Amino acid sequence: MGILGVAMTKTILFISPTGTMDNGAEISIFNLMKFLVSKGFQVLNVFPDYRVPVQKNYLEQMKKAGIQAIGIPAVKWWWEEAPGGLPGTHYQRVKSYEDNIKRIREILNQNKVDLVISNTANVFQGAWAAAEENIRHFWLIHEFPEGEFGYYREKLNFINEFSDEIFAVTGALTKNLQSLLHDRTIYSFAPFSEIRIDKFSSNEDTSKGIICIGRLTERKNQLELIKAYRKINSETFKLIFIGDWDIEYKEKCDQYISKYNLQNIEFRGHSSTPWAEVGQNKIAVFPSKMETFGLVYIESILNGIPTILSNNLGHLSSYHWMGEVGHLYDLGDLDNLSNMIQHILNNFENEHRDSLAKVSLLKDRYTLENTYDQVLEMINSKSIVKDKNLVEYSNMIKGKDTFKLFFRDFVKSLLTLKKI
Repeated sequence: MGILGVAMTKTILFISPTGTMDNGAEISIFNLMKFLVSKGFQVLNVFPDYRVPVQKNYLEQMKKAGIQAIGIPAVKWWWEEAPGGLPGTHYQRVKSYEDNIKRIREILNQNKVDLVISNTANVFQGAWAAAEENIRHFWLIHEFPEGEFGYYREKLNFINEFSDEIFAVTGALTKNLQSLLHDRTIYSFAPFSEIRIDKFSSNEDTSKGIICIGRLTERKNQLELIKAYRKINSETFKLIFIGDWDIEYKEKCDQYISKYNLQNIEFRGHSSTPWAEVGQNKIAVFPSKMETFGLVYIESILNGIPTILSNNLGHLSSYHWMGEVGHLYDLGDLDNLSNMIQHILNNFENEHRDSLAKVSLLKDRYTLENTYDQVLEMINSKSIVKDKNLVEYSNMIKGKDTFKLFFRDFVKSLLTLKKI
């Protein structure tokens, strides 16, 4: 009957990280929710309602897909230690967390929810509410526990305790979390995005060149590509960047370009159809320092573009998952990157023909059924809800000295008023 051949009346509640469509985790889980709706599941989605205009489009897409989206006001939606600062006082944040959990529990009861899925390591309200109501809870983790998300390494005991199953992005992240939580199996998924195969426009630029698609940021590391482009020392090939940018990083790139008087470099900004815009005679290069998976790499190879990518852990995960299509270079090695670019451009016709020949097989591989196969299988499993230790972890939610911290904040506010 297949992995979704039974239990088609289940109700699943997703806990989303942002309530916007500007990140891979939200886009990927939206596609999974749509798929589940198409298979007969009732799907609800809880998200932080910050009353911002961009969430109007988010709600419209949910409604169109048959997903019941429920916004909940929050002082802070993520863990206190997570990126995003500390809005309000500690007491206000704790009170908001408690209100959010209470509201989620009401939703669970009103809709007779069978399963809760938290779609980021950064949120915990759904896990706690599911434990209170004795409902199965899955955790889908997209983030490495390092750098800006390193804080959640200290939350792993909680994540372990409050998950009936844990899933992580396939490859390096799964291995990383498995080494940290060795007493259980960490299952895998590959983030899924509906890749559009763009038709090249009639007025496309037919000259050979290099493209790099994605927001210009320190993490995306586009300056490394600019430095490698300088080593090629050729005015024959254009270097085109498509995507918005962080202002400070863009200035850093501009300064380097100006210092060495580099020509034929374009920053085109955002485009809703980037692959159609750049034309078919380009190669794509993605020099990111860190990715969790690398969706733009998958977009590139599914559009038949000869592709070079850095060997960061996330890129390696997507590269191996997609059957090792494309070319890897050693991150930070400018000679390696510049030589690879020059070689592929010099042999472009063969590279392009080989890339196009693989598209059909890649499209068959990159389907939602394949990327989320373990999640889909576990959704229909009949595993027993494990007991969670609510008492032991209550301080993690409420703060160890909530009253003391509230009193301290209250006194500070009084002092501030006195000064005024």
